[in-house]
Amino acid sequence: MMAKILRVALFILGGFVLLFAGVGFWIYYNQDSLFTRLKALVNEKIEGTLEVKDFKFTPFQNGVGFTFSLMGVKLSDKYFNQHQTYLIDAASINVTLETQSLFRGKVLIHSLKFTNGKLNVYKRKDGFSNLSIFSSSGKKDSTTTKKTDTGALRDLEEVSFKDFQVQYADSLQEKFFGADFHQFVNKVEFDDDLWNIESKGNVFFKGLFFNPEKGGFLTNQEVDLRLSAVFHEKEQKLTINPSEIEAATKDKIQLAGEFNFSENVRTLRLGFTTRELRLSNARKLLTAHLNNVLERIKIDPLVTAQVQLNGKFGERIPKFDINFDARSFEYRLPVGLLKELSTQGIFTNHADNAQPTGDANTRITGNNIRGLFETIPIQGKIAVNDLEQALADIECTLNADPTSLNDLLDPERYKVQKGKAEMKLTYKGNIQSFFNKETKKLNGLLFGSVSLQDLAVTYLPQKVTIEQIRGDMAFTGEEIRIPNIQIFDGQNNLYVNGRITGFFPYLYLENSPLKAYANIKIPDWQLNWLKVLLNLDRSRPKRSGNSKFTLSALLDKAIDNIEIDATLEAGRFRYNRLSARNLKGRMTLSTDKIHLHNFSMNAFGGTFQIAGNVNQLRSGRPIQLKVDARLTNTDVKSVFSSFNNFGQYTMTDRNIQGKLSSTFKFTAELKNDVSLVQNSVDGTLTVDLRDAEIIDFDPFLKMKKLVFRKRPLEHVQFAPIVHEFVIKGKEVEVKKMQIESNVMTFFLDGVYSLGDKTDLNIQIPLSNLRKRDSTYQFKEYDPDAIGSNIFLKAVDENGKVNIKYVMKKKTRKIPFRAFR
Repeated sequence: MMAKILRVALFILGGFVLLFAGVGFWIYYNQDSLFTRLKALVNEKIEGTLEVKDFKFTPFQNGVGFTFSLMGVKLSDKYFNQHQTYLIDAASINVTLETQSLFRGKVLIHSLKFTNGKLNVYKRKDGFSNLSIFSSSGKKDSTTTKKTDTGALRDLEEVSFKDFQVQYADSLQEKFFGADFHQFVNKVEFDDDLWNIESKGNVFFKGLFFNPEKGGFLTNQEVDLRLSAVFHEKEQKLTINPSEIEAATKDKIQLAGEFNFSENVRTLRLGFTTRELRLSNARKLLTAHLNNVLERIKIDPLVTAQVQLNGKFGERIPKFDINFDARSFEYRLPVGLLKELSTQGIFTNHADNAQPTGDANTRITGNNIRGLFETIPIQGKIAVNDLEQALADIECTLNADPTSLNDLLDPERYKVQKGKAEMKLTYKGNIQSFFNKETKKLNGLLFGSVSLQDLAVTYLPQKVTIEQIRGDMAFTGEEIRIPNIQIFDGQNNLYVNGRITGFFPYLYLENSPLKAYANIKIPDWQLNWLKVLLNLDRSRPKRSGNSKFTLSALLDKAIDNIEIDATLEAGRFRYNRLSARNLKGRMTLSTDKIHLHNFSMNAFGGTFQIAGNVNQLRSGRPIQLKVDARLTNTDVKSVFSSFNNFGQYTMTDRNIQGKLSSTFKFTAELKNDVSLVQNSVDGTLTVDLRDAEIIDFDPFLKMKKLVFRKRPLEHVQFAPIVHEFVIKGKEVEVKKMQIESNVMTFFLDGVYSLGDKTDLNIQIPLSNLRKRDSTYQFKEYDPDAIGSNIFLKAVDENGKVNIKYVMKKKTRKIPFRAFR
C-alpha cells in the first residue's frame, strides 16, 4: 500500500517538475517578447521613461522562481532634459517572479534586488517632484493622494540593496536625506491594506537634514539598522515598530514612531531610547550645531535617555523632548575638577509653546546633581535656557570634612585635624564662557556663602596649628565679604572682618591682582607667628601634576600673590619680653613686602610708635628691614628689659633708670629667626634721657678704682642727656658729649661696640676734685676751655671692657655736643 502511495506522489511531483520546466523553457524562448511587452507596459503606466541596456533570464538565481536580471536600468521623469537627474540609475536589478501566478497567467513580483546604483528623489522649490513619474496623469504630481496600485507588487516578499545609494532632497522644505545601503534586506508582507516590513543591514548615512543651517543627524555615520515597520496604504501612515540602530561604536539606540503622509495631517513622531551611551559617541549622531554646543560644555557623561521627536512636514525644526539620566562624567573648573557626577533631567526645544521651536527656546534641567569636587561631596541642580546664549541657573552645595579636605592638600604641608566646611553657590549666566577677559568680569551673577565650623589646621613645615576657625563668608562675582571670622591659634583669639577683591580675574588672568582688606581685633595678642608672617621658610616641595594637590597649589599661589591691607587692634600685645597695650596700626602685605604704617601702642610707661617695611621676602636675597620708630616719655629700664638690653651686657636694665624719649631709624638684614644681622645695621639714634640714674655700672666701678675712689659711683644721677648716635653694624659712633652728674662731669667720645671693638675716650676735668653736694647745679662746659684733665680709655680686652689711664690726650675731629 505504501509503495503505491509513493509511486502516485512521485508521478504528481514529476508532473509538476515537467510543468515547471516547461514554463521555464517557454519563458526562456519567449523572453525577448515578454520583456518587450513588460517594458512597454511599464512605460504606459509612468510619466517618464524606463531604459534597460540589457537583460538576462536567470532562473533560480534568487531561489525558487524565475528571475530576470536587468542591466543598465535608468528611470527618468518627463523633465529629464532639464535637470539631467535619473530617478533610478542601477547597474543591475534582479526581478524574481512568483511562480504559481505564472501558471494562472499573472505576473507578480516575488523579490527585487538592487545592486550598485542610485535612487535619487527630489522636490523643486516650485513643488514639482520626480516621483510624479508614477502619477496616472501628467496633470497630477506626487502630492496627489490616491490609493497605490499594488498590482504586481502585492505578492512582493523581499527587496534588497547592495552598494546602493538612496537620496532625497526637498528644495522647498530644505530637507535632505542620503544613505548608502551596503548590504540591506527588506522582508515584505502585504496583507489587505497593510505592508509589513522587516529590514536589516549595514547602512552608511550621509545625513538627515531638517535644517541645513544647523547641520544633519547621522552625518557620515556607519550603522547596522534593524527596522520593523508597517505601512497603512489607505491611511498613508508609516508606523515604526520597536527597532534598533547600532552605531560603529557598538552603541545601540532603540527607535519607534510614526510618519503620517495623509494630506490633512502630514506629521512625524519618533522616539529613541539609549542605555549607557557616552555623550561623545552620541554627539556624532547629532547635528553639527548640537555637537558644537555640547562640545563647548565639555562634559562626557554616560547617558540613558528617552528622546521624543514631534513635528510636521514643512516645519524647519521639529520638537524635541528628552528625559535623560547622565552618569560618570567630569567638568574641569579653573580651581579644580568636578568628577563622578550624575544627574537626571529633561531637555526640550519648545520650553515656551508660544515661541518658535529652536535653540533660543531650549531648556535643559538637571535635578539631583551629585558628585565630587575633587574629593568634596557636591549636590545641586541646573537649568540651562537658550542654547544660543547658553544661559544657566545653577545651585549647588559642597560639604567638606577633614578626610575630604586632607585628600585635597599636600600631606607634607597641611593637615586638617577636625571641623567641617559648607559652601552654597548660585550662578545665573553663561555656562559656555564663565569669564569675560575684556571686561574682567564673570558672564553672569554669582553669589553664595561659606560656613566654617570649628576647623583645625596645622601648617606642618613650621608646626603652626590654628586650633579653631569659625565663621561665615559671603561672595559675589565682584568680591568675597567676611562679616566675621573667629580664629584661635592656641594662644590668641582673632576676630576678622573685611573683603577680598579680584578673585575671579586672578583665577582667569595672568598677573591680575588679588587684594584683601581686613580689620583684625585681638583682645590679648601673644605674637607667636611672626616667622610665618614673614614666610621665612621659603622652601616648598615640588608639586606633581596630581590633582589632589589642587587646593594646596591654590592656597600657596594665593598666599604668594595676595596683597593685604589690614588694620590691627589689640587690647594687650606681647612679643618676647615686650608688653604693650592699646596697639593700633595698619599693615600692608604684597608679594615680597610687609609695610607697617604708623603703629602705636602704650608701652614702657609711655608710648611707642613704629613704621617701616620688610622687603625681598621671596626674592632669594637677604631680607631687608627698614624701621622708623619713636619712644615718648618711656621708662628706660622697661625699654632695656623689653628689648633684651639690645643684645649687649655692659649696660642692662639692672643698671639704668629714668625717662627716655627717642627716635631711631635704621636698615638691616634679617635672619631666619627674625633677629638682626648685626653687621648689616645702618642708622641713627637720638636720645633724650631725663632723670637718669646709673646703678652698679661696671665701667663706673672700674673707673672708681682709678680716680675719685670716695665718690658714690655705685649710684649716679645725671643731668638730661640729649644726643645723636650713628650706628654702623655692631658699632655705635659716639660724638663728643658732656655727661653731667651729681658725682662728676666728664666728656665721652669714640666707638661703643656690641661686639669686641669698644674704644671710648673719657675726659675728666680736674675741677671734679671738689666734692659735690646737694646744692650743686648742673652746668655746661667747653671741654677745650677746661684746664687740666685726666684721660681714660675704655677698650675691649678679652671680651671685657677695661678702663685705662691715657698719658696724653688724643685729638679727635668729632664735634662736641653737650647736654641740653
